[in-house]
Amino acid sequence: MKTTSFRLDEVELKRIEKLAQEEGEDKSKTVRELLDYGWEYLMIKRYKDGKLSLSRLSQELEEPISEVMDKLAELGIQTPLEKSDVLEGYEALTKEY
Repeated sequence: MKTTSFRLDEVELKRIEKLAQEEGEDKSKTVRELLDYGWEYLMIKRYKDGKLSLSRLSQELEEPISEVMDKLAELGIQTPLEKSDVLEGYEALTKEY
């Protein structure tokens, strides 16, 4: 794992410290989890705004389409499958076997 540094203001640092304490984790792990959540949120928002297809969202989140669809359903986001999504999923499935 690589190390990097960032400049944070007091509010951001207090939020990280508070969350780390509440979760019983160190600050580094808390920051990594927040980055993951932020990435997931950004990608889902792009999908919702029509900027990403379902298959691309699945790739960005590094999760199978079925899990991504479950996640979207939990958030109340419609997942209308288009023909191209189904075909891409079928092609990916047939390549694995």
